[in-house]
Amino acid sequence: MIDLHLNQTEWAEVSRAFDESTRKAPVAPPRPGTLWSMLSHAMAMIIGEKPVQEPDTPRRQALRQFVHASIVRRGMAEEYVPALLSFGLNRRQVEALAMLTVPGQLGQEYRAH
Repeated sequence: MIDLHLNQTEWAEVSRAFDESTRKAPVAPPRPGTLWSMLSHAMAMIIGEKPVQEPDTPRRQALRQFVHASIVRRGMAEEYVPALLSFGLNRRQVEALAMLTVPGQLGQEYRAH
């Protein structure tokens, strides 16, 4: 069993990382002159413009990939750990993120504090 001893600041970062991982990647606008572009323009006139999407970041992409792969495998996706470490998370925070991502599967291996 692995004990996750994280302080309040570390848990706050895990929470922020989990929130970031659930944000969808920005969608590219439709090419001008296409049917989709015309429909999008008509919808914007009817219901208003969509809010400007926040640009995607490499950190958010890595978080999304880690969370998605961990869910699919029902366990921590180790190949994404080095990328997450390079973005400032520590190993215990990555393990906590995995525990939140796949509750029940990893929850038996970890004991959070």
